[in-house]
Amino acid sequence: MPDEKLPDRIKKNILDLHYNKYLQYYNTAIIIFFTYCIGIAIAFITKQIDYKNLNQLLSVGFVTISFVSIIITLMLKFKKHLINILEEIKKLRF
Repeated sequence: MPDEKLPDRIKKNILDLHYNKYLQYYNTAIIIFFTYCIGIAIAFITKQIDYKNLNQLLSVGFVTISFVSIIITLMLKFKKHLINILEEIKKLRF
């Protein structure tokens, strides 16, 4: 985080930049998640994934669970950073 010797206005600007960075990461994770869901839906609709084939379903299920768990973990991490940065900004006096 910002250096303690910097004036509060500069600290706020640096924290704003960090906030925007994590907000962009958070939004990108949401877009990637929905893109994956749409891709899976299209694969089922166009029968690229055969729902009668157990091996294919298990493979898709494993990849989906892995992908979703990683995305949710990252989103929670980014959300935590966003909240921490907002609290830091509120502490500044300017």
